[in-house]
Amino acid sequence: MLAVSINEPELLSIDLLRIALSETTPELREKALANAKHEVVALRLETLNDSLGTNWMSDLKNAEFVQWIARTSSERHEASYEFSQTARRFEERNERKLNVAEHIGKLIWLSIQDGKFEGVQTDKGILKQVRDVALENKVNKAKDLDVLRKIWKTYRGVVHLGMAMDYCDEQPDQERNVLHVAETYRRDLSLFCPKGTKNPYVPGDAQVMFLYLSKTSGPRFLDRGLPFAVV
Repeated sequence: MLAVSINEPELLSIDLLRIALSETTPELREKALANAKHEVVALRLETLNDSLGTNWMSDLKNAEFVQWIARTSSERHEASYEFSQTARRFEERNERKLNVAEHIGKLIWLSIQDGKFEGVQTDKGILKQVRDVALENKVNKAKDLDVLRKIWKTYRGVVHLGMAMDYCDEQPDQERNVLHVAETYRRDLSLFCPKGTKNPYVPGDAQVMFLYLSKTSGPRFLDRGLPFAVV
């Protein structure tokens, strides 16, 4: 399992992390997540410069951060280019596949909540249900069972983030931390099994787990030296 720590500025740019998760292999995903974190830093720098000018850079309390900016400038530039390629693949093809996988994940989770524990690839299972609905609505990406199997296998370990983002968008009055919701989905998908089987819907070692670290609960520097926001 890949554990990814998320700080507050990154949480505010959670859509970038979902884009990173749209890559199709664990190795590409891990690299894209690191690049997305650099993108968040770049966006934060733009915001600081727009709101404060460059005066904040001469403040002694920000000296360590300013030194880090200079030291990682070339790395951040390379990360920005690489992430733009991830975003291009997301827009051209991977977003549609990730959407389908997240929909499958929602149906599985609802089946768990209802106590049905339906199978995924059985004759009347969840993939067959998704295929039938796709045929009715002429959704090309979900018409073929083999395609659905491949999509689910590719993205089953990361669907919980998009599921949580959708839930929080649909229930804004609840004001829940999206990562806490994602962890609920992740835990259920890895704990429960289809009826009559002993293997969970999503193997734990295939998942990405997100750890939320606030300014008060975590270290100031995380993941390859990426800092919390400086205010």
